[in-house]
Amino acid sequence: MASAEIHSIQTTSGNQPRIRRIIEEAGQTFLPGTPVQIAAGDGGLKAWDGATIAQGIAGFSKEAGNNLAALGVTPTAAVNPTAQPSFGSVPFEASAVNITRPFFRDGRIGFEAADGDTIFLGQVGPAQTALATDVGKQYGMTIDGDNHWFVDKTKSTVGTNTVVTIVKLDPNDQSATPRGVYFTIVPSAAQLPA
Repeated sequence: MASAEIHSIQTTSGNQPRIRRIIEEAGQTFLPGTPVQIAAGDGGLKAWDGATIAQGIAGFSKEAGNNLAALGVTPTAAVNPTAQPSFGSVPFEASAVNITRPFFRDGRIGFEAADGDTIFLGQVGPAQTALATDVGKQYGMTIDGDNHWFVDKTKSTVGTNTVVTIVKLDPNDQSATPRGVYFTIVPSAAQLPA
């Protein structure tokens, strides 16, 4: 059973979640909703390694990795063959087109910052159930077989392998075995604190 994409659902302040775009590391093929971290050496964004707990998570990706050939280099047609979407024509410019937004191909990746203000929506593991007793508890995260990440209730050793705190059960998950949870990143695991 697959897990759902992780994304922001609300903030504690009522403001918009903090979103950033920074250069992408080479060879990144992650999916939207993947926890990401900023590489110490060159500052490029890459998929979280799943092991760095202390200041390990910068946020969650808003878009898929572009599998760039080099750090921050704009993808080529060979890497990303889909042309930039365009529409209509530009008056008096026969070769010009209107470019649609937001379809960026600039060697950068957008992500929602994991700061103390942003609350994210995700799911517990495929064989796990979200319970009212989970609220306030810290858990780790694991990547699923379909490359989506989930809150892993088997990782519960605080200070060793926990990176999220469940703050609420998803009120829209009315299934017999609910998996949806609202969570924040544990302050010690946030790479970009508020």
